[in-house]
Amino acid sequence: MNYSQPTADPFVGALRTAYRELIESGTVSLTIDHGDAETTVRLEPTVSGAPRLQLRMAGRTGELFLDDFDPFELDEASPDDVREFASFTRALVDGQLALVSRKTLLGWRPAAVEWPGGQWSLPGNPGVVGLLFRPRKEKVRGYA
Repeated sequence: MNYSQPTADPFVGALRTAYRELIESGTVSLTIDHGDAETTVRLEPTVSGAPRLQLRMAGRTGELFLDDFDPFELDEASPDDVREFASFTRALVDGQLALVSRKTLLGWRPAAVEWPGGQWSLPGNPGVVGLLFRPRKEKVRGYA
């Protein structure tokens, strides 16, 4: 294996495992593009309104995009990142993922995603306004 090439193997394996039945049933499509400097994995749902995922890995680090939100950073060398990613994808498939939003001066802003046993924060600071209001949670729509 050429280590200068992007691998993304642990993350792609976790996606394939979590989404196996959905891929086989045609509920989502999985495409993997191995470029010279980056591997891009896309999961596109056939169900309207269901979340899209895009994973971009360059070497051992990468970003995960859930729909149009800011990316979550991933590191293949971190066992915690790999484990959390697998847990995140299973929760998303099982419909157990919630989007946490915080109040800002400009309205409600996505701040994190939560699932049983895990949470990933999105970049940004809620500021003083965000501290005055309780966060709002909503379930992320599933694929069924």
